[in-house]
Amino acid sequence: MYRKGIITHTIFCVLLAAGIFSCKNAADISSLAVTIRLPNEPESLHPIFSKSAYASPIESLILLPIAEYDPISLTLTPLLITKMPVPEMVKEGKHANGKVFKLEFRPEAEWADGKPVTGEDYLFTFKSIYNPYVNADSWKTFTDFISEIVIDPNDPKKVAVYFDSTYILDFEAATNWNLYPAHIYDPENIMSKFTLEELRATDKVWTAEQDSLLKRFATLYESPAFFRETVSGAGAYELAEWMTGEFIRLKRKQNWWGDKIENPPSLLTAYPAEITYRIILDAAAAEAALKAGEIDLMAEVPASSFKALSTDPDWKDKLQFVTPPLMVVNYLELNNRDSILADSRIRKALAYTLDYDGILNNVMAGLAKRTVGPIHPDRSYYDKELSPLKQDINTSLALIKEAGWGDTNGNGTPDKMIGGKREELKLSIKLSNKAEGMAIANIVKENAAKAGFDIQLDVIDPGQVQQDLRQHNYQIMPLRISFYPSPDDPFTLWHSTNDSPGGSNRSGFHTPELDQLIENLRSSTDSKERAAGYKKFQEIIYAAQPVIFLYVPLERIIASKRIQLQTSSRRPGYFENLIKPAGS
Repeated sequence: MYRKGIITHTIFCVLLAAGIFSCKNAADISSLAVTIRLPNEPESLHPIFSKSAYASPIESLILLPIAEYDPISLTLTPLLITKMPVPEMVKEGKHANGKVFKLEFRPEAEWADGKPVTGEDYLFTFKSIYNPYVNADSWKTFTDFISEIVIDPNDPKKVAVYFDSTYILDFEAATNWNLYPAHIYDPENIMSKFTLEELRATDKVWTAEQDSLLKRFATLYESPAFFRETVSGAGAYELAEWMTGEFIRLKRKQNWWGDKIENPPSLLTAYPAEITYRIILDAAAAEAALKAGEIDLMAEVPASSFKALSTDPDWKDKLQFVTPPLMVVNYLELNNRDSILADSRIRKALAYTLDYDGILNNVMAGLAKRTVGPIHPDRSYYDKELSPLKQDINTSLALIKEAGWGDTNGNGTPDKMIGGKREELKLSIKLSNKAEGMAIANIVKENAAKAGFDIQLDVIDPGQVQQDLRQHNYQIMPLRISFYPSPDDPFTLWHSTNDSPGGSNRSGFHTPELDQLIENLRSSTDSKERAAGYKKFQEIIYAAQPVIFLYVPLERIIASKRIQLQTSSRRPGYFENLIKPAGS
């Protein structure tokens, strides 16, 4: 899911004067084909089920969100709807004292086969995630506050979305998700046989026929056909070809409805006629392909390579180098369910072994800054009173001893009886072969050894990372959290209800106090109260160190000078639909 914003013609031409855009229309650059490096291959292009951050930008070019945060203004902007709804208070009836958001889909909006986008598609997408056999827990936590959806009987383009209780992300819950065409993803019209109310009833008992239908829909919905072959939406692009391990290619639709919109939002703009994502796992191989002109753009360039190339007299003037600040935090995920890492003293001991300055200087080449927790430092409610940890081996040794670990067998590694079995202070870092993660893992291994930790590196296929996360099959893993311009809702990553296999609480850390705090944050309407809640939230995480927060990076993008980029603090830092020929 993403976010976006309206750019008027006036702003558009101001940007033109600044040299960012030109006023040429799409027809002038209709032959543009761009090739972008993809560091990992997504497992699917099905937004409800895909877990890869690399899938999201591609999905949103095909299955357009209803509204999205604009990469330039960072405001939530209508895409499939005519305007952002104004919440109205409900004065009477079953939703009295609640809110209603009235949406109207654009009259021009249509699916790839020319059929109109309607409220039926909105309701279908919503109902599909409440099918009891569809694994869509992360979407449910986002949409659970919606009480009812009512399609206007006189105009299928109009939908009323009711909220009976307060939610800080009500605009996002009502509009900020990828919309699915019901007739494509449910060709047998199965979900129309069920009401949203009965799908959401926890005590509903299905007849054998109903149960069979629900299972059939879920099986079809999660089939390989919809994961990689039949990927269809209202966006400007369609999936042309997916060669496993090689590339994903999108082509711009002929006569796309978005071209009819006057002064469109930037994310209803689509310049390239063709976008190819070349899957190149190795950064050095990607750099070679860029130098050879085989790709036009690569992001996530290792910081040392970025610095070296940007100062290399043979390349600094032949390529363009940009470092937009990203709304991202890099950290070490710790599995708090693990018998060793369940003890906060051991987690803190590990945190105190790290040479954070060394990571910033040697891995990130200074293209990052420290952070202390799960709130991005650019937020107004980031807790500046929490001091970043510094390497302190003596404190680490003291914590290990306090936790009851000691080298009783003389092998050089602390040990302890846990559950009737002697455990050595051995841990594994599971990671793919990406340069940044490998460099960090090696520093962690070397630093932690000074306090007696025996850490091994377990390099796995990039496609295995998400599966191991979902199954809790890891001890330590280098990861990153992406943020959006909307207020933070910690529920998904930190609430106990999401701590289950396949759930979104990856670390497994939660407490009753934290649960209550998160629930209060979701429903608070007072900005001072929320700020205090966010502060307490950060203090709890900081004290327990359930994960180890490292830094906020600058993105490192290198691109051919044949193209013109629009960069943004929104991940991935560039927007392929806005790429134009240089000088256009």
